[in-house]
Amino acid sequence: MELIYQLFVMPSLGMRRASEEKTLPLAYLVVILAVLSSLIGRLLMFPGTITEAKIVLSIGLAINLIMVFGILFLLTAIFHLVADIRGGSGKGSALYTVFSLALLPFWLLTPLAIILKSLGKEGFLVFLPLWLIILGWTVSLFIIGIREVYHISWEKTAAIFIYPLVGIGLALTILFLLFVAALFLSLTDIFRFFPFAMNYI
Repeated sequence: MELIYQLFVMPSLGMRRASEEKTLPLAYLVVILAVLSSLIGRLLMFPGTITEAKIVLSIGLAINLIMVFGILFLLTAIFHLVADIRGGSGKGSALYTVFSLALLPFWLLTPLAIILKSLGKEGFLVFLPLWLIILGWTVSLFIIGIREVYHISWEKTAAIFIYPLVGIGLALTILFLLFVAALFLSLTDIFRFFPFAMNYI
């Protein structure tokens, strides 16, 4: 519990400790509770039927956990590779641990949803901005975690964090342009063939 407290009030110290100690079991617990809190918070703010709630808290929970753990693994692999190239000295397992612990702010979604739901319509308007604040908080913990795992300056940390995002953005842009180009060429072929086909009707 001391580490949880440090991550909330002294994140740099908490992340440093998490990267040096064997805290992976705690990291798994943080992820599970973060996903569960996020789902419960969403159900409280946007309630459906009891059947829908059961599906979300069973199948939805399983699917979300698989996705979150997979995304964390992928992010760890990408950022560890970039950090290695940039001269960082740290372990991928430590990075995976701090990335998992960075989801800790999502624990707050359920208690916040309980409070906001009592406010009525105003609570719904506040929920999304608070969710974005929690997301930003999580991203800041990601960045602090990278710095503490690899023992590097803030400048290098920023570069390690930004480079993959720029690369992913460029890759998605290229894929989108290729898709548009392929779609355009396909439509062109269809319109060329259409008058030819009409002669046989």
